[in-house]
Amino acid sequence: MEKRTMRRCVASLLCVLAVTTVATGADDAGGGEVVPNHEGIAGFAPEWDPSEFDLAGYFEGLDPDAAVWYQHVQTLANPWFGGRRPGSRGDALTTEYIAWNLSRSGLEPAFTDATGSASWLQPLSFSLRGTAPEVRAAEFSFGDSTGQRGVDFEVLAPSGSGDLNLPLSFAGYGIESGREGYSSFDHGDDFTGRVVLLLRYEPLDADGESRWTPGDFSRHSGLRGKLTAIADRGAAAILLVNPDTAHGSTGLETPASSVGFGPSTDIPVLHVAPDTAAQLVAHASSGATTLPELQASANALDTPEGDVIHFGGDRTIQITTDVEPPAYDTWNVAGIIPGHGSLKDQWVVLGGHYDHLGHGYTGSRTPEDDRVHPGADDNASGIGALLVLADRLATGAASDEAARRSAIVAFFGGEEAGLHGSRHFIANPPMDLDRTNFMLNLDMMGRLRGGTVALSGTGTAAEFDEMLPRLVEPTGLTVKTTPSGLGPSDHSNFYRANVPVLFFFTGIHDDYHTPRDIASRVNPEGTARIIDLCERILLETMHEKSTLTFVESTSGTPARQSGSRVRLGVMPSYTTADEPGVLIDGVTEGTSAAEAGLKAGDIIVAWDGEAIDGGADLMKHLRGHEPGDAVTITIERGGERVHLPVTLKASE
Repeated sequence: MEKRTMRRCVASLLCVLAVTTVATGADDAGGGEVVPNHEGIAGFAPEWDPSEFDLAGYFEGLDPDAAVWYQHVQTLANPWFGGRRPGSRGDALTTEYIAWNLSRSGLEPAFTDATGSASWLQPLSFSLRGTAPEVRAAEFSFGDSTGQRGVDFEVLAPSGSGDLNLPLSFAGYGIESGREGYSSFDHGDDFTGRVVLLLRYEPLDADGESRWTPGDFSRHSGLRGKLTAIADRGAAAILLVNPDTAHGSTGLETPASSVGFGPSTDIPVLHVAPDTAAQLVAHASSGATTLPELQASANALDTPEGDVIHFGGDRTIQITTDVEPPAYDTWNVAGIIPGHGSLKDQWVVLGGHYDHLGHGYTGSRTPEDDRVHPGADDNASGIGALLVLADRLATGAASDEAARRSAIVAFFGGEEAGLHGSRHFIANPPMDLDRTNFMLNLDMMGRLRGGTVALSGTGTAAEFDEMLPRLVEPTGLTVKTTPSGLGPSDHSNFYRANVPVLFFFTGIHDDYHTPRDIASRVNPEGTARIIDLCERILLETMHEKSTLTFVESTSGTPARQSGSRVRLGVMPSYTTADEPGVLIDGVTEGTSAAEAGLKAGDIIVAWDGEAIDGGADLMKHLRGHEPGDAVTITIERGGERVHLPVTLKASE
């Protein structure tokens, strides 16, 4: 490698580091030459000029743990780990790497396995909303007709598994309550033991346009409410068909294209081609009616007794589906440093997530780029820091006879898909959560710039106001504080469990959630300074005899990057939910949501009368507004729907 290329590599490798490169006499335009080696291999030892390439000298001038930390980051961000996607081989290898290091540092396994043996691992499984299920088998037949999947029918994403042979019912558009009193149902309609044929969209005119919203469809056409209405009436399976006159009618949906159609069910849900549905109606009715006749009846707006028809029980439909919902099996990894004396039964938690995006399975900012997302800063930087701290604390505990709290060092899986690992940990803690004094979260702490680091959660314990300035002062760091205990990382789940939290973060950058988040762009010297500060905080919270006083604090909760000019001010739950809407985990003080009266536990279900299915719908509405706009948000609270007027404020 030419010396100029080597210098360029070192500059990239050390990013913000003070490594001096000097001219070496090589001509950038060329000038290389081939000469005999008179010394031979044994005698070949060119003179070394440290100014050319002194990586070892750089690390020798730092705390030795800076090199250890950097080695962890390099290892875990290596493409061999595949971006540490949950459920992958790289995910399993990462847990082995973490457990090996914890064992080497002398920690004890935090969990027990199914046999009662000590284990470093806590298994967990989560589903990823917006992912198509795996359809392992699907059959559909009636009379002498056998449907072909992909031609006559397709399985939809909300489908469950089933094997049935039952009669048919028709339910029109399946609309519970439309405009001007329209309903597809009569009081007491029951689909128990029946397959239900359902029309897509809403009542149409002769041109195939909506009779309620010409040129478009109203919220009543949404499939989520329709499928729920049919399933709630006891249906054994649901068949969806596009009216053949509908404007813009499409072909068969697929499991992937139908994600978001409705909640996951435990019954088969199929999309049937119009020609196949017409044959089905002719079969079920013994030729007494046709699908166009049924559609015409459902399009009329004056059917006070609804559109439901039950066909005879001797003309059945056979349906078999074997559907595997999307799920990711992963682990939390944790080790314990036992405490001593009167404080040993109390706890301090050090935590951070070890997973990342794989090839971009969720959350990628470059979804068109399926290369490995290495996740060096996010969050190999936090993993490395936790391993260094675990080793330091375990080494110090070996000779520490003072009373101190036990420490658990936890590495959470599934964070990127929704804080799943820390939520599972909180629900199944290996220690007494009520006796947990403090939680320190390390996430994206590898790119210190200008000696400035962000610290959230500073308002979650009364003692932090005195403690933190005292501990920060000797470090020379500038620590920018945010009081709120909420935020898009694992500390939020501990805060919700009434545990004081702190969260170190060195900031967003252009490489975040892209394949460019590589190890050569982190800052070993800067992170070593933060690790030293973390150790000071941990030692104090482990040894101080009085416990920290938990304080509720949502002030300054960071706004999520949404591209919106306005901010609502809610912290959505990351829980994967089968029900529509957005569950609120927290509301930030002083925001539009707080002033309108939204509360944690509310579920946002509509925006100006338009249904909210999930977080993507909420973001869509936010991006369509300007500061000062007034909207009405509908929430579910205590089983009742409440309409709240909200005046939107500008994003910070």
